Amino acid sequence: MTFRKNAKLLKLAAINLAALSSLLVCASASADWQLLNKDSQLNFISTKNVNVSELHHFSHLNGSLTSAGELSVDIDLSSVETGIDIRNSRMREKLFMVENFPKATLTATLPKEIVAFTKGQAGTFAIPAKLSVLGQENDIEVKVQVSKTDHNRFIATSVQPVLIKAGDYGLQGGIDWLQNVAGLSSISPNVPVTFNLTFIELM
Repeated sequence: MTFRKNAKLLKLAAINLAALSSLLVCASASADWQLLNKDSQLNFISTKNVNVSELHHFSHLNGSLTSAGELSVDIDLSSVETGIDIRNSRMREKLFMVENFPKATLTATLPKEIVAFTKGQAGTFAIPAKLSVLGQENDIEVKVQVSKTDHNRFIATSVQPVLIKAGDYGLQGGIDWLQNVAGLSSISPNVPVTFNLTFIELM
C-alpha cells in the first residue's frame, strides 16, 4: 500500500515538474521588454544635388527584446516623415513600395551581459545584426551604447550612424525615379541612419 502511494506521489511530482518546465520554456520564449514608440526615434539623412542634406525620420516603430537577448525591431515604412507631404507619398509608393513591403526589420542577438545589466550600468558594443528591406536581407554591424536607466528600462543609442547602401536593398530604382521626378542632379545612394530606442520591461 505504501509502495503504491509513493508511486502515485512520484508520478504526480513528475507531472507537476513537466508542467512547470513547460511554463518556464514558454516564459523564456516570450518577449521580456517592449519598445516604447513614443520614447524612441529612428532618423535618416538624404543628400541631393551633391551637398544638400535633409533629416527625416520614421514615426512608428515596434520591437521586442527577450531575456535571451533576442532583439527584433520593425520599422513601419509608411510612417516616413520628410516634412513634405508629396515627398512622403512618393517615398511610400515608389521607394519603399509599402503596399507590398510595409515594414523593414532589424534582428540581432545581444550579448548576455546586456540583459543582465542592473540599474545604472551601461556599455558600448559592436553588434552584428540583420536588416531586411523590400524582402532583401543583409548583414550589418551596429555600434550602440546600451544603458539600463532604472530597474525596468533599457535605452539603446547609436554611437555612430549605420550606413545603408540603397543598392543592397533594392532601393536604387526608387531613388532614380525620385531624382527624375524632382528634377534633381543627384540623390546619394548611401544613407546614414541613427536611432535612440527605449525598451520597458513587460509586467
